[in-house]
Amino acid sequence: MISCAEVLAELSNLLDDRVAAGLRSDLEAHIAGCSTCTVLYDSMRKTLTIVTEDRTFDLPEDLSERMAQRILARVRGGPARPPS
Repeated sequence: MISCAEVLAELSNLLDDRVAAGLRSDLEAHIAGCSTCTVLYDSMRKTLTIVTEDRTFDLPEDLSERMAQRILARVRGGPARPPS
């Protein structure tokens, strides 16, 4: 049986479909039976999907300003409040 460390070492190759069939079966069997590796695999797969999508989203103009103000307030240790 493959260990979590072996899954972690091969996860990128698995997601890129660059593993031999036998190893793929072993990795998939381990992932199916290990909740930690299942979460890791699913998270990496979803992250790759988000990062590689070509879609863009238009945000309201004031949203970035409000976000910047909240981040700065948190960094400075003050309360996060919207700009006045």
